[in-house]
Amino acid sequence: MKKKLISTLLAAVMAVSLAACGSDGGTTASSASPDTTAQEGSQTAEAGTEAETTADSENPLRPDTLDTITVVLFGEESPRMQELMEEEFQQVFIDEINTQVELMYLPWTENGAGGKVDLMIASGQEFDACIVDPAWAANSYSKGYLQDLTDVIDTYLPDWHENMDETAFDAYRFGDGVYAIPIGNKPTAGTFNTVCVRKDIMDAIGMTEITSLEDLTEYVEKAYEEYGLYATYELANSEYIIRGASDRNISELTTGLWVDQDTHELINFAESPEFETAVKLYNEWYEKGLIPKDILTNTVTLPFQANMCSIMRGTSGTTKIENEPGLKTIVPEAETIEFYLRPDKPVYKSTYENTAFQVPVTSKKADRVALFVNLLQKNTELADLFAYGVEGTDYELVDGKVSKISTDELFYEWMIYNVNISTPTTAYTDEFMEVYKTWDEGSITSVDFGFSIDYTNIKTEKAQIDSVWDELAKPMLAGLKDYDSNIEELKTALQNAGWDTYVAEIQRQFDEFLANK
Repeated sequence: MKKKLISTLLAAVMAVSLAACGSDGGTTASSASPDTTAQEGSQTAEAGTEAETTADSENPLRPDTLDTITVVLFGEESPRMQELMEEEFQQVFIDEINTQVELMYLPWTENGAGGKVDLMIASGQEFDACIVDPAWAANSYSKGYLQDLTDVIDTYLPDWHENMDETAFDAYRFGDGVYAIPIGNKPTAGTFNTVCVRKDIMDAIGMTEITSLEDLTEYVEKAYEEYGLYATYELANSEYIIRGASDRNISELTTGLWVDQDTHELINFAESPEFETAVKLYNEWYEKGLIPKDILTNTVTLPFQANMCSIMRGTSGTTKIENEPGLKTIVPEAETIEFYLRPDKPVYKSTYENTAFQVPVTSKKADRVALFVNLLQKNTELADLFAYGVEGTDYELVDGKVSKISTDELFYEWMIYNVNISTPTTAYTDEFMEVYKTWDEGSITSVDFGFSIDYTNIKTEKAQIDSVWDELAKPMLAGLKDYDSNIEELKTALQNAGWDTYVAEIQRQFDEFLANK
């Protein structure tokens, strides 16, 4: 029965997949790279036999022999994900790209620079790919941890190039190379500039919109009084707070340094009126009991989804995809919505995509990783398979939308989702999808779009400033320390940490970036 199910699924998938590959006239590669081929002689006879059973694939990029890649993800592998990785998913990987995929899950607390992934690369531990964001990628590039993927991008991503936007690479360009492969194709205008709130709570307390810091304060006070929810577990430098704090259009570049979108001036955030407004707002919330006392030591990865707080930063209209599903497992009637504070202000697009796959310098299988990422974004059938599972078992199609039967997380839906190929779920109304698909319309490309900082010449200063910010600024931005009594100590500590050298180097790079635009 299981083999029949797999065969039926693959027949449908391959019919579309092979047609897509066959129509791509710009790809001529037919085997893995020399580095990969050199390793394939060590495969077992059993693996070789398994590869031969599907060797008649018409995919011109499918390597001739079987190999394995290890991909790092975060969170926990669900029981259904484990089953699919042993059966349907794995068979598709073998049939399509002759590659077995092994997943290594790490806690979400390890996500980001300085975590276990960096230690694995530094120590030479073998793995082949891990999701990464632009800031983490920039940090890893400065340490020499990442491979330049330019060649594999040109060769092994034919379907990616059909369904994605080349601009997505800009956030991962450093020097003359590209150091990660973005995944997912979603709106990105105003990323983190919206505030995500509970619409069901707004309806209950009689609020229809949130357009100012005063509105936001009214909402979090009532949510605390009537539902016992804290305001937030995020620090006050969340950009939606800063958006509502002044008339200026500023956005964060790096620790303590922001940029004015209109004047292109670099701003010392600690000395800005926006910083003062944000700290005093959180001081006020903390005094009222709206800020949890463990805000700096909280170990719950997603407090909003865990029904512990009433707001969090929004993500370009994707709250219903990223935040609501997890929240609904705890509060089935919950509904989320995003608002821009100061909706009269312009909306900027500072990145194309936030998530990508890095390939560490320790891996010799960048080509296989590219084939894997290409498969995740190849077409509707495969995108839906990896995000939702097997139709009839894990989900059903209802009026052209996915109705989930299984609630187990598979490959992250927010990571896979591509507005060009993915099928929306029944959780999303037609009205929402129309707003979502057109979210970026009217946005302005930010002055720092595509700008990535190389910290090589200021590694010491960056480390010292990060330390000062964690020790002195974050408690202020959490409401734990007041502004007036602590601001001078923060300013002095930043100067002593090498602030002037830090800013001068970033200013030099930014000026060069602007000159070459």
